[in-house]
Amino acid sequence: MGKKKSVVLMVLLTIVIVVLCALVAFPSVPLGEINRWSPIAERYDFGADLGGGYYTYYYPQGVISETVYVENLSALEGEEADEYEDSYKKFNGLYLSTDVDDGVLNADGEVTETFKTEFEKLAKEVNNRFEKKGYSAYRVAVVDDYALRVEVPKSESQVSEVFTQLSKTGALTIEKGGELVDELKEEDVTVSDLISGFSVATKYKATYLSVKFTSKGKAMVSRVKSELSESSAGSESATTLDIKLDGATVVSIYKDAIVSGNGEARPMALDQTEGHRIETYSIMLNSVLDNEYEISFSDVSDIRTFSPIYGSAVVTLLYIALGVSLLLALVLPIVKMGRFGVVSAYGTLSYFIVAGICFKYITGGVFEFSLGTVFVFLAGLAVMNVLQMQLYGAIKKEFDLGKTVESSVKGAYKKTIWGVVDVYVVLLLAGIVLLFAGAGLFTMALQAIICIVTGAFCNLLWLRGINYTLLSASKDKFKYFRFVREDDDDDE
Repeated sequence: MGKKKSVVLMVLLTIVIVVLCALVAFPSVPLGEINRWSPIAERYDFGADLGGGYYTYYYPQGVISETVYVENLSALEGEEADEYEDSYKKFNGLYLSTDVDDGVLNADGEVTETFKTEFEKLAKEVNNRFEKKGYSAYRVAVVDDYALRVEVPKSESQVSEVFTQLSKTGALTIEKGGELVDELKEEDVTVSDLISGFSVATKYKATYLSVKFTSKGKAMVSRVKSELSESSAGSESATTLDIKLDGATVVSIYKDAIVSGNGEARPMALDQTEGHRIETYSIMLNSVLDNEYEISFSDVSDIRTFSPIYGSAVVTLLYIALGVSLLLALVLPIVKMGRFGVVSAYGTLSYFIVAGICFKYITGGVFEFSLGTVFVFLAGLAVMNVLQMQLYGAIKKEFDLGKTVESSVKGAYKKTIWGVVDVYVVLLLAGIVLLFAGAGLFTMALQAIICIVTGAFCNLLWLRGINYTLLSASKDKFKYFRFVREDDDDDE
């Protein structure tokens, strides 16, 4: 490539990189009374460690908190107060119902084995439900043996609905016109014999709750579709097929939501931006479809907030730390490697842009920005720059053998390429393993994979192209690498 073309190309590339850096991180600027410039870095959803979150308590039926007990007791007098006191037994910070019909305590005032077993089972299932939501940080903890404290990040915009839906238990039924469908009237037939599962489906710009039916369910829904009325006006026919939980309608399926011949229904169509609401219903319905629970939770009413785990100033300090790290990654390579260090600087900015955009638009709709995100970002940046320094060392070794600059560069790339590939393959495999290591590592693993793929692209392709372009535009290729021939020194 000619020097002029190389210069023009690098100028254009620099302009593009500067613009994209501004898109990712340039500070907010007011643009009139209504509009405002807001970079991607200010639009991340933060996890609980950086942004705080919401929490609530799940109390099984027959179990209340000490606060509720005291409030209820203080509102009563005389015999009513005495009866209320006798109806509960204190257990740590909770009060347990003494009514044996509630199934919490037996006649001797001891917690029943059935209640213990069912609560343990339900606690695990609630944890599984929140795990499936894919939060970068959530917490389901047992409190005083028989209550749950549930925490989610502040980024959850539908927190009340999430807490409510994911606490639901009970038996599913399918009704038409207020009556069970005929199939469920048969002996030993349950909803799981008719519905195989629930999932999230997207079509065009809408997100649906997809209800998948079994072969028996397909026959049922095909028959029911022909019986449903298009409108309730002037008709005695039912207009919806209702999926109910403990008698309360969760999903209503209209005639036009049933896909003919496909054994599927698509109720609850929402805009794609609200797809997480559909996901919440899908998680809850799949849970109660596959399991039966002997106990249930009281209605969720008290939702509170908690501050970021590492303090309210942590985000500001984090941005400062990231800024310093990026500055070092830009300056140190230039100090150590001269103009070849400029290639690493372009790589740092490119890595920053790609990772920053991917964190928002690939994982940002599902996962939050956390300290783990910062860790994998900086680790990926360090790996990319270390490999660039190793490449520089390899070029210098080739040059010391008496080769020309161009030949040294080609030889170094050939000798180091498989080592770079090995590093990124190992890191990628490690990231894939972490994906299956548990909910606490899933988000960080996914974001780490983004950093690994971005770093590999930069080291193997992108920076090689930039290096050749800059080298072509350079008048003095020796100074480009800070190389000096020994015979040149002798001549001087």
